[in-house]
Amino acid sequence: MITESYSISFLGLDPEHYTAESISNIWDIAAKKIYEETGIYISGGIHDRYLVDEDDEGPNGSIVFMVESTRIPLGTITKEDYWNAYKLVVEEARQRLGNPRMNLTVEEIDITYFDKI
Repeated sequence: MITESYSISFLGLDPEHYTAESISNIWDIAAKKIYEETGIYISGGIHDRYLVDEDDEGPNGSIVFMVESTRIPLGTITKEDYWNAYKLVVEEARQRLGNPRMNLTVEEIDITYFDKI
């Protein structure tokens, strides 16, 4: 099935204050709030990475937290409705994080989804 994969990276967060678990909690709070408003829950897998950029010779102590989400096209949620709910969750989570730098990638993917048997 053709669908979309969304990846948001929150950049420059202090690793002394944020962990993958705390980002997960913030995302869940935002997702539940938007679910109450839209009926669409945006799940996400949380990953942390060190940031190395052209101005750095190595990891600078800054961590990038990535949240990866995939729309499962089996239900009644349209691409547009999912995207609108996704943007609201991102805005809510970003605000709770103090509006850090971020980037967003959206990719079209071919997914095979297996129900539990």
